[in-house]
Amino acid sequence: MWCSGRVVDGYCERCGFLQPTGRDHVEVRARAAVGVSDRGLRHRRNEDAMAIRVVPDDSPHAAGVVCAVVCDGVSSSPRSDEASRITAETGATVLAEQVRRGVDAREATGVAMTRAAEAVAAIADSPSSAPACTFVSAVVDPAAGTVTIGWVGDSRAYWLSGGPSSSGSALLTRDDSWSEAMVQMGALSREEAMRSANAHALIAWMGADSGEIDAHISTVTPTGPGTVLLCSDGLWNYYPEAQALTEAVPGAGTRPLDAARTYVRLALEGGGKDNITVVVIPVPTGGSRAEQG
Repeated sequence: MWCSGRVVDGYCERCGFLQPTGRDHVEVRARAAVGVSDRGLRHRRNEDAMAIRVVPDDSPHAAGVVCAVVCDGVSSSPRSDEASRITAETGATVLAEQVRRGVDAREATGVAMTRAAEAVAAIADSPSSAPACTFVSAVVDPAAGTVTIGWVGDSRAYWLSGGPSSSGSALLTRDDSWSEAMVQMGALSREEAMRSANAHALIAWMGADSGEIDAHISTVTPTGPGTVLLCSDGLWNYYPEAQALTEAVPGAGTRPLDAARTYVRLALEGGGKDNITVVVIPVPTGGSRAEQG
């Protein structure tokens, strides 16, 4: 429902109804990647954001390289939807600019994460009222067969295998969350940690109150074909394992838009308790070696 009254924090002061923002359901279609983001069934607004940039084929450096970012606004912070939008747009734009200039993907990712963190910190009214979000990015280089991932928080990147000749499906990130910290310390099993009320509590994020960010960067060279999937926890809450994501939408890279829409639909059917964002990047072929660090 839409009303002509003044909108404050998403609601119309005249009629009291939640008003559409233009971000309740968003689809982004680039030549080599697609993304779908949805408000879900229980949140009043979509606090996720995504951005995709593809380096032109005639670029002297990094022709055809795909740069993508997914951010999930921290609901307990103010203007979290603005935080995620600014961070995603800044991150993807800087990533593409850097790799187009010939900067190595790992270095470009570090620069992009720093600039994105500065951008979201700059919109804070004060350190005690700081918009905040998570961050996950991918630089997919089809010529080199490399995939470079950067992240802070608990938005995730996956490699989804495209067949028996491809690298096995795998989670490419490790959550900056209380539950993951408990598992890594050996204090709790993964099942015990995920049952806790603190399971999704973040221990790192982007925002003016985050301190110096601990930017995680990893490069892999999977054998292809396959798919790089970036997502917020609105999807992986229902499909946390890489193999489950692969089996849920077989051949995701061959029909990326359908795949992204299907992942969002499955999350909605599972309960849709959070905002859901999915970016699908097909990788038709891949390298023959593997490297991670």
